[in-house]
Amino acid sequence: MINLKATNQKWSDRISKKLSSNFIELGYGLQVEGMSAEMFFNRSFEPFFPYRHINKVWFDLLEDENDPTSRYETDWSVFDWYHSSYEHNPWFAFPGSCTVLPITDDVDFIVKESPTADVKIDYCEESVHGKYAIKVINNSNAEGGLAQAGKYCFAGMTYTFKGKIRRVSGSGNIYAAMFKEGTTDKPVVKVSLDDISDEYTSCKASFKISEEGRYTFCILIPANSSVLCDDFTMMPDDNVNGWKKITVEAGKFVKPAVIRWPGGCFSSFYDWRDGVGEYRPPMYSYFWGGYQYNDIGTDELASYAESIGAESMVCINMYHPFKRFFDYVPPESMNGDPNDRTLRAAPHGRDLPQFTDKEQGAKDAALWVEYCNGDETTEGGRMRIANGRKEPYNIKYWEMDNEIHRWFTHSEYAEECVRYSRAMKAVDPSIKIGMVSYCHGVDLLTEMIEIAGKDIDFFADRGFTEEELVGKLNVIKTYNKANGTNIRYCNTEWLPLNGADVYNMVPRDSIQHSKCFMFSKWSYALDAAAVLMMWQRYGEIIDFINFNNFANTHSQSVIETAKEGSYITAAGRIMNYFANTKAAYALKFEGYHPLRTENVQIQLSINETGDALILNVLNRTETEEKVHLDLSDFDIADHCTGTMLYSDNLLAMNTLNDTQIKEKQVEYAVCDKCLDFTAEALSFSEIVVAIK
Repeated sequence: MINLKATNQKWSDRISKKLSSNFIELGYGLQVEGMSAEMFFNRSFEPFFPYRHINKVWFDLLEDENDPTSRYETDWSVFDWYHSSYEHNPWFAFPGSCTVLPITDDVDFIVKESPTADVKIDYCEESVHGKYAIKVINNSNAEGGLAQAGKYCFAGMTYTFKGKIRRVSGSGNIYAAMFKEGTTDKPVVKVSLDDISDEYTSCKASFKISEEGRYTFCILIPANSSVLCDDFTMMPDDNVNGWKKITVEAGKFVKPAVIRWPGGCFSSFYDWRDGVGEYRPPMYSYFWGGYQYNDIGTDELASYAESIGAESMVCINMYHPFKRFFDYVPPESMNGDPNDRTLRAAPHGRDLPQFTDKEQGAKDAALWVEYCNGDETTEGGRMRIANGRKEPYNIKYWEMDNEIHRWFTHSEYAEECVRYSRAMKAVDPSIKIGMVSYCHGVDLLTEMIEIAGKDIDFFADRGFTEEELVGKLNVIKTYNKANGTNIRYCNTEWLPLNGADVYNMVPRDSIQHSKCFMFSKWSYALDAAAVLMMWQRYGEIIDFINFNNFANTHSQSVIETAKEGSYITAAGRIMNYFANTKAAYALKFEGYHPLRTENVQIQLSINETGDALILNVLNRTETEEKVHLDLSDFDIADHCTGTMLYSDNLLAMNTLNDTQIKEKQVEYAVCDKCLDFTAEALSFSEIVVAIK
């Protein structure tokens, strides 16, 4: 039995309304690819870049994540997080059929020869988008061509294909067609692409599908002919600024207050100009490996945040000489020559001189601010308007790079924060600058804030223990009091890694025991609730908290967007509660300070208008717990109602076709201003107690 007496005493000032925020990273986890309405994999026909070791580690593909040569899983469908948006659909010579291939370091996702006809496809450098196009050669006596399976279509929806095709030899009609996946004999749709010449010709075809299901898209060319194909795209007509409609609907449900983008680690090697404008070259993702199409960039990410009612927070690339060749430079090599490839450091395998000049980096960051927030009198504003967006995005939050200990010493980084902040605020003085605070201990943070404190507005942290949080809040409060500043604490990327049960973050010994396996589970979601309750107690000095991640990150996410539809993960259900809570001020119980790692926790808050108490009850155990609350300090109603999220076991998860995280209404009687109830096993509840 838990016995607690409530008081009117507040833990702190107002609870931030932005604790349920989130994080989208390009280049990792196929996040935006599954969110996007684009239906083609590798629409620009570029050779596949293998995923890097760090990506395989976080995908949990490796048998031994400490060994880069370790065997890794090439069939992703064996994982419980897998769904259709994780497919790497190959292009293949038609007639033929190929839905998936093993995801190996040397696969190109191009099947060059038809198994039944004299039709071949191959790369060609006569391209109009990226480095390569695909040449299709049909030496058979019937139609053949280029195809890709895995197109999930809905009955009655209109789909629009666009592409660039050049006739190389032969004559006759060229068609865009759709076949039932796995069939080659009779198309369900066949649309003529007229006037294809011996120069690249922009072509377009729209069609409807009468029956929901999986289809193969095909470009059919006449017998004894050849063509070049490039820059293909196909989307449903109900897309929202290039996003799947279901992606927007799911985003509105989980309701993040702030979305951080475009990374993460990806940000540290990103030139934002690659992701704006009409021509966006597809390229290698420098940090994670794999494709980076650049179809999703500043305008798309900022517009998506707007469409679901969220603010944006941009993580910028701070240039440094070490970035030319290295992912990471250990402290003992920080005094070394950045151009020495034999330096004891971790090379990324590329030559990136464009990210080495610190002054240029500050100028490029300032231009990005101008692109997002400037009007038609500014260079960046004119660029944005030319790209189709007249109104500024008015993005407030800007974070100074990610994991900066990889290249910068603590003092060097703080000095660069000053340089960048002054350049960026010269463009828009209203923006808020975040200094990374998770790479160094409290002593070094104290030095860093003395250097940069007048030029920054928030700590961009990544911790999740209460002891660490208190230490950093003390650094902020001490500096604010001495300098009249208003620096806040933010957590721009957090994972509830240290769970209070036997399942969270167990050592990896099989597919069943891995990071990705646990990310999707109810155990992980309940741990997230405990961390969010902790942050509530510290009030509005904590501004926004970005859960890692938003979508399609092997279930390290709050939404998953399969081709057939979307669903909310276990963690997403918890985030929805905290996004919609009416809790405004956390209140204390006599003699009770819940620890984040405790399995059963009770938290009481009062709403903004003071006419209701908000009671949160967390039970991470597999047994019920009796609770007695003395609420006699409040004049309360004689009954209360609420909702409960629960499941039958800690390893429960949601998938597209199986919702294992349940919700039900609860109601309790109040007797003599006391509330007695049972905290059900494996549950999180929010109960509203009216104040008379």
